[in-house]
Amino acid sequence: MLKFAIMPGMELGKARNEHTTMIQRRWERFAPLGAIGFLLALVLGAAAIGAAPPASDAPAEEIAAYFAEHRGGHLANTFLVGLGSFVLYPWFLASLWRTIHRVNGGGGLRAPVALIGGITLLVPLAIQLAGWGAAALEAGDQRDPAVAAALFDLGSTGFLLAPLPASVLVLATTLANHPEPLLPRWLTRVGLPVAAVMVLGTFFGLGQFMFALFALWLAAVALVLMRQNLRPDAS
Repeated sequence: MLKFAIMPGMELGKARNEHTTMIQRRWERFAPLGAIGFLLALVLGAAAIGAAPPASDAPAEEIAAYFAEHRGGHLANTFLVGLGSFVLYPWFLASLWRTIHRVNGGGGLRAPVALIGGITLLVPLAIQLAGWGAAALEAGDQRDPAVAAALFDLGSTGFLLAPLPASVLVLATTLANHPEPLLPRWLTRVGLPVAAVMVLGTFFGLGQFMFALFALWLAAVALVLMRQNLRPDAS
């Protein structure tokens, strides 16, 4: 009788484990969409601001007036981009690391280097968000314009540094295409030029162009991973 009493409990536990595994795999299959959510947050954040920032050599009074006028937009941008960067983007990054790790047979440096590059990208993004968000809070009639200008410069520095870790992510992902194919051939071919442009563009003031290029690459990789995860034989 004890044997028969234990069997239903074992079957119930097995059913629960299978249900948990099924839910986990479902989340993992859609994890690459975190990159799409991240890019959407960037677009919505820029739209919330609704105006281009002043030149880096603009007078402190002009910079402070800009942030005072667009305070609400910059605070909304800080929230949206922070949400995309620290809540949605890590799901894509974890999915990419797992896929590279599998393609490379569980060894090599390309998976950890891609992960490090992807995580490090969050550092200059956080600097940019903190600097410009704080500038929006500090700008006003009763505040020192020099403080807003200094915070603006801090955020701009983060914006300029972001392409460097992004290039590491692009390069490591591109090189991880062996021994098994990870990306389509066309996406592998453009990986090295994209990484090179992001490094060189940092020194030639190609900020907006580099971010647009990286966004296109990131969206393409996310869609490729999604397609792979939705195949019937995907594990």
